[in-house]
Amino acid sequence: STQSTGVDKETDGRHAKVEYTTDFEADAARRDLTINAMSVRIDGTLFDYFEGRSHLDERRVLFVGEPAERIKEDYLRILRYFRFYGRISQQDDEFDEKTIEAIKLHKDGLKKISRERIWLEMKQIVVGRFAETILTKMKDLDLFYQINLKHTFRIDTLCKQHSLADLDAIQPVTMLSYAFDHHGDFTKLRRDWKMSMDEDYIGQFLIRHRHRSEIKHFQDLLVDTPKHCRHKFHMAFKELCLSRADKGLLETIEKWTVPEFPLRGDQLIKEVGLPKGPLVSKYYTLGKARWKENQYSMEKDEVIEFLKSEYEKSKTPASSAPGS
Repeated sequence: STQSTGVDKETDGRHAKVEYTTDFEADAARRDLTINAMSVRIDGTLFDYFEGRSHLDERRVLFVGEPAERIKEDYLRILRYFRFYGRISQQDDEFDEKTIEAIKLHKDGLKKISRERIWLEMKQIVVGRFAETILTKMKDLDLFYQINLKHTFRIDTLCKQHSLADLDAIQPVTMLSYAFDHHGDFTKLRRDWKMSMDEDYIGQFLIRHRHRSEIKHFQDLLVDTPKHCRHKFHMAFKELCLSRADKGLLETIEKWTVPEFPLRGDQLIKEVGLPKGPLVSKYYTLGKARWKENQYSMEKDEVIEFLKSEYEKSKTPASSAPGS
């Protein structure tokens, strides 16, 4: 039987109207890169109309025909060029000059591309080979502006982590988070690129805690995380450890049995003598903090006695706040 394939009849750089054809050379001509324009028949016959095989052997990333024409068919191909460059090229800085010129001319077209598609390509660039060179080249070409990466995006800190991270196992958002010093900047990009809620949680967690390495810090975080959210903590914590190749810390926390604070808020009213209202939450937090300071070893009665003492102190004129 004769197989058919699709050929773009009209395109605006974002969407295409497709007409089906049995002309496989015409189909190959609509592909983006020569290495993606090859096809193989079931008997092993290779169809290679644009020297894709030789370009692959030479580790060269080139557009089919005129780069400008291919880019205008779908402006996302600008980012696809850099993604495939990281995968295929043997050298970190041997970009095709004609392609770079075409990107300069048509970079504004990236504004037409949906943000979700931008993130799908950037995911692979930030964890890929030659990330520092590629991201620097993109910045030099003013592509960051087109895809809403601000001046606060730090290529240096992202790529510094590359040498430590387990890039085969890590989620791209984990690597991306190292480019931000402040979680607010990450939040703006997360919304713009329409990242998932899990990606948001991981990014925020990494930015807030990536400079910490003490086991106790993460134990306290886990203790304070509600039970129904602890799976998210473990997800993000694993990403942090993968980004630092710290298997020891990961195993320590994963094997740790999380202790439970031995006191409930309603027990404070009865046992400590607190009135109903905001003081209950205040003294609950104070008691839990002391319990954590004591390596989670205080029994219920010990916490109650501590809080009774603090509450009595607060009633005297010399002391106005618990713990003072």
